[in-house]
Amino acid sequence: MWVYGSIWDASDWATDDGRHRADYRYQPFVARLDRFVIAGCSTAAPASCHPVPASPRGAGLTPQQYAAMRWAQQGHMVYYYCNDFRRDHSLTPEC
Repeated sequence: MWVYGSIWDASDWATDDGRHRADYRYQPFVARLDRFVIAGCSTAAPASCHPVPASPRGAGLTPQQYAAMRWAQQGHMVYYYCNDFRRDHSLTPEC
């Protein structure tokens, strides 16, 4: 099992119409994952396999996890494709 991360090309659609461009002068970009835990079902798993819920209680995010997510979104997220109504959302059912 592995984790993959990437930096997109900073096209206009992903940068609030070009207002938040990637500054490649600061490359190489480095990320570090600490205490990363992942659980789930492989693509070859039987249909009876169900992914582990995100929280220890088994009901989605804990209030602390939700607050941390909202903090990151409000302070650092510049574009969210689900809120971009110019996009075709037929390929993004999570929206």
